[in-house]
Amino acid sequence: MDNVFIYGFYILIWPAITLAVLLLICTATYRDIKKAKSENKEFV
Repeated sequence: MDNVFIYGFYILIWPAITLAVLLLICTATYRDIKKAKSENKEFV
């Protein structure tokens, strides 16, 4: 019974983990773009 709860929790929490990683990547990219613009450099 405990394994069912653990697997169910994992399946339900997976979208939240994915969203957190996506937000981290987007935030870091935004900061890099902002820093490059302030230094008059290209991002790529």
